[in-house]
Amino acid sequence: MIKHVSVFTLKDKMGIDHFITLLEEVGNDCSLIVNSEVGCNISKQPAIGPHFGDIIQIIEFKNEDDLNNYPKSKEHQKLLTDGPEMETVAAIDYII
Repeated sequence: MIKHVSVFTLKDKMGIDHFITLLEEVGNDCSLIVNSEVGCNISKQPAIGPHFGDIIQIIEFKNEDDLNNYPKSKEHQKLLTDGPEMETVAAIDYII
């Protein structure tokens, strides 16, 4: 199994609810995804210390092939076309 963790910081915070809906749809609709969890940050951004993003998505894939095919999937492409503009996106993939 592979976990793919993405932390999104949106330029316009008004788009958070819409983007959460899009991420949840991807998690439900993409056949490459075994499990998907989406969450919204509840902490305030500290003046000093780590950067807190707005939204996290944790996705599980069966294998590396599914992980590598995910960016080309129609569900992921919809995030790029219908999703809000990002300030930053950080991601990490690891084996579980």
